[in-house]
Amino acid sequence: MTTRPLGPPEILPDDPGPWSVVSAVFSRAGAPGKRRPLPPFGLMLAPPPPDARQELAGLDPASPLAGVGRVRIVAAAREPALTLEFAPGGDLLRGVSPYVLRSWSVPDLAPRPEERPASDPAADLPPALDPADLDDDPPRAVAAPGGDVVAVHTREGRSDVVALLRLADRSLVRWIRGARAAAWSPDGRLLALGGPWGVLLAQAQPDEG
Repeated sequence: MTTRPLGPPEILPDDPGPWSVVSAVFSRAGAPGKRRPLPPFGLMLAPPPPDARQELAGLDPASPLAGVGRVRIVAAAREPALTLEFAPGGDLLRGVSPYVLRSWSVPDLAPRPEERPASDPAADLPPALDPADLDDDPPRAVAAPGGDVVAVHTREGRSDVVALLRLADRSLVRWIRGARAAAWSPDGRLLALGGPWGVLLAQAQPDEG
């Protein structure tokens, strides 16, 4: 069984920096009850995490690893994803949402046919990690290629957050409000972000100087 694809949304390509919020989540937070056009998908500037116990290291502009250095949003999809992973070849992105297994081609995020298994694949997903536990070796962390940086689903108040954490000193590289899933391509050049709002695909844009 499959549903009709929603079609790709308009994209905000620019990287606002290490502290951001998913644009679709930001748009829904205001003016409740008013009908508005669907917003473009991307990242918008937000304040640094106010209560973080970790050093706010921010970005390394020269890093070729997506998310550690600057990125450009290159594709988006409206279908939800509460977990994400790239296929070994890097040409397919897989996601889980309630009662549905989804996949998208890479790098355009064109949706592939859905699967609807008999049991809910999202039923046993673990809760977000308490921010206080980011100081330890975070369980359920998604490691970037090389293993020096991990992505962790945590919370800020009632909001989902994906935190990118450098393991050597436990410093925060990025804090992305509204996202709850992340995955790197096998070469580290692509970072996928997901949540109930859909999926973003970010490509590394390291400084050449």
